[in-house]
Amino acid sequence: MPFEPENWYRGIPVVTRVYLTLACLTSGAVTFEFVSPFGLYLNYRLIWQNYQFWRLFTNFLFFGRISLFWVFHMHFLYSYSRRLEEHFYHRRTADFFFMLLFGAISMLVIAACIYRVELLAESLVMMVVYIWARRNPEEHLNLLGLFTISAPYVAFVILGIGALFGGVHSAAVDLIGMGVGHIYWYLADILPRIIGREILKTPSFVAALFPNDDEMEHDAWRPAFD
Repeated sequence: MPFEPENWYRGIPVVTRVYLTLACLTSGAVTFEFVSPFGLYLNYRLIWQNYQFWRLFTNFLFFGRISLFWVFHMHFLYSYSRRLEEHFYHRRTADFFFMLLFGAISMLVIAACIYRVELLAESLVMMVVYIWARRNPEEHLNLLGLFTISAPYVAFVILGIGALFGGVHSAAVDLIGMGVGHIYWYLADILPRIIGREILKTPSFVAALFPNDDEMEHDAWRPAFD
């Protein structure tokens, strides 16, 4: 059966599809100089003094100009976000969106109070990778066609590659994502088993954004990549 781009695109779960689309459009706009990257990065002085509130959002969309490393980031975003949304959060789109919202807000606080980061897109994707790995500890996967590793080590391999090519700051960006991912995983999956009640509950205003969760099929179930 021939590959049909439209069917492939429509088959991506909604939150992953929107995030992937916005990330691609943002990097494309910067690469072809329709938009300046200086208008996207996180800068709290410009946010509060000049009311440039969009920076709280756009810094999660810009993964750099289109390049080989950008392709790697899009691969991680597509593969692991889709796997989580399609499998663990099947028909629970609001819960998946809340997970990303929890991560984004936590990272904005860290960037304001602990370690200055101007672009948090890579941190958010690392959080997704970390949570997926924690919830699938028995899986083995082929990383970028280079070698096979166990799921729990995926985030650490990506961390090592980032540190090798990007230095200390790149490692810090990845560690922020892993740290926030670990906090979310502990609060969502581990602590409720200990105390017997749910800690992180999706707010009603988030649930209202996805009123048809119980009816959403995302087409037929299938693996994120064959």
